[in-house]
Amino acid sequence: MTTPRGRPFLLEVGSEELPARFVPPALEHLHRRGAELLAEHGLAVEGLRVYGTPRRLGLLCATLALRQPDRTVELKGPPLARAFDAEGRPTAAGLGFARRSGVPLEDCERLEDARGAYLVARRVEPGRPAAEVLAELIPRLVLGIPFPKVMRWGESDLEYARPLQWLVVLHGEDVVPVRLGDLDAGRRTRGHRTLAGNRWLELPAAATYLERLREASVVADPAERTDLIRRGIADILAALPGGGLCREDPELFEEVLHLCEHPTPFLGSFDAEFFSLPDEVIVTALKAHQRYFAVTAPGESRLLPHFISVRDGGTAGLDIVRQGNERVLRARLADALFYWRFDQQRSPDEQVARLAAVTWLEGFGSLRDKIERLVRLVDRLWLGGLGDGGPSPPALARAAFLCKSDLVSEMIRDGKEFTRLEGIMGAHYARQAGEPVEVCRAIERHTMPRGAGDELPGDRVSSVLAAADRLDNLAGCWLAGFAPTGAKDPYALRRQALALLRIVLDLQARIHLTSLIEEALAPFGDLVPEANRALVAGELREFVLMRLAVHLVDGLGIAPEVVRAVLPAHGDDPTDARAWAQALAGFRDRRDFLQLATGFKRCKNILEGQVLAGEERRQTVARWRRGGEGADGTSLADLDEPAERELLAQVAEAVPELLAAEERGDYAAVFGQLSAFGPAIDRFFDNVRVNVADDEIRRRRHAFLREIHALFALYADFSEVAPLEC
Repeated sequence: MTTPRGRPFLLEVGSEELPARFVPPALEHLHRRGAELLAEHGLAVEGLRVYGTPRRLGLLCATLALRQPDRTVELKGPPLARAFDAEGRPTAAGLGFARRSGVPLEDCERLEDARGAYLVARRVEPGRPAAEVLAELIPRLVLGIPFPKVMRWGESDLEYARPLQWLVVLHGEDVVPVRLGDLDAGRRTRGHRTLAGNRWLELPAAATYLERLREASVVADPAERTDLIRRGIADILAALPGGGLCREDPELFEEVLHLCEHPTPFLGSFDAEFFSLPDEVIVTALKAHQRYFAVTAPGESRLLPHFISVRDGGTAGLDIVRQGNERVLRARLADALFYWRFDQQRSPDEQVARLAAVTWLEGFGSLRDKIERLVRLVDRLWLGGLGDGGPSPPALARAAFLCKSDLVSEMIRDGKEFTRLEGIMGAHYARQAGEPVEVCRAIERHTMPRGAGDELPGDRVSSVLAAADRLDNLAGCWLAGFAPTGAKDPYALRRQALALLRIVLDLQARIHLTSLIEEALAPFGDLVPEANRALVAGELREFVLMRLAVHLVDGLGIAPEVVRAVLPAHGDDPTDARAWAQALAGFRDRRDFLQLATGFKRCKNILEGQVLAGEERRQTVARWRRGGEGADGTSLADLDEPAERELLAQVAEAVPELLAAEERGDYAAVFGQLSAFGPAIDRFFDNVRVNVADDEIRRRRHAFLREIHALFALYADFSEVAPLEC
């Protein structure tokens, strides 16, 4: 159907089955990048939607323009003085410009700007037919899908997540001539692999896409499949005697959603004897390889001996499918029950002894060595700011000693599907062995958080153990040469650094990051030269600060320039850095603060790298208290300009209140005090010339500016938040 606005448009890319996790980002790319490309190339579109199943990715537009609109192109030519000679005759430059632009010289316009008069040629370029433009855009769109992994097949150099099988590109009823590798676009797609016999379907027009697929038992719309799955599950649970609930698992639901083209939920069961296993083991067995949903009793978390699976197909032969699923699950649960009983024949302490035979990192000791480091490190972290102010509790040391014991258990080791239960199983085994509740809880929660949005450990003992584990991993992996490079991060060190920071911030702990990193590196002294450890300590600190910056910006919504301003002064204490950044964010639009920031930046520019740093900067407060002295011993008492003396007196008088506000944690008051210097700094720069010819005066004024800059730099690098034009 053609309308004045255009015709429906369809792009469908058919392939062998895509992994479920590949589909959502691919659809997001098709929607976002497809809209961008069409807009960039002047093809008006309405009602753009994307559809996807394991075998196909589709983009469907209600209308797409028939052609690009005509556009006027303006070409700037040579100056008139070059285009014409003194008698007004065209020169070679003028004639050449007219020839290149395709516009007769007499039709070129004459315009003038600040640099003088020049020639301008305007010509109308007719829009191209949509089919021509689409033939160029579609390969860019499809081959630009950011799949986590791609492959090649046959003799083609084309890369895609799975081998391509068909390509449909229709504009209205017409096939758009697009070639993708060895595939030519057509109008044929495939129906459901089993329900429609995988037969080819002819699409007479783009607008018939969803209807024709539905006739061939393919539900291409993920939203429609979602509704089918939810309604099917609800019907199953309603029919259960006594009712039931499906345990919420968004990750599993999304995976199941993108594993099927025609979802049919069904109920399965397993023997109640397996309830002697921990619930986490049963749920993992249901989910890990089988993609089953666990069923719980209404109003409580107690598991029922049922599961819900989703078949990619209809109801025919469903009893046979159910029996097959139950048989596979029964075998997995039987294995798990064997592991559970076998593992309890050894105590957690016996399992810890076995860790000596397991290498942690090649050349960096065993897991037993890691345990020794953790026992030492949790005590240092507790006393170094993560604790409650008292001595390190015995439960923390015991939990650190046992936290890796389950890595040699039958349930966890050798890459079984239960490896994701690390910590959880250790807690269960410790509980069975009679360990205290707080020890078991810390063992269970020491692997949290596992991802950016995951739950944190919560209690302080668990949090300190989790932080120690991350810090030890960062130190050892960095020394072993596994620092992240580009997209490669084989040991997930970015995630581990973020987890460490989230734990510290959650506890509102006041720490000294550099000291804790050095504590974590110290046990590797026999393996790594001291010079290397010092280098790594600096690199690791910068790496953690980068993750802190990302967290403050992306996680807490603080402006990047505010974070850049605060971290140089306060990054060693992430909790303090967060508080300073939040306080500074409230001053960004104040006029007096902008005067301060501008003055700070001017100080920095004038000093040209002569600013105070390190210990000299830290001593600036003592010098301001004494008054009239620079870091190099220069006397500031002889400042002769009124604006100099005014600024000196105002800052010296305010230092005690600045320190008092900082001591009580009133960082807004600190920035308020500093902002009050803005007018005086303005007057200083308006009335005082710093770089004068007199060497002594210039040296004294530079010393004064260094002290002003050093004092302010103790709180933030205000040049990061200064107006760009200053």
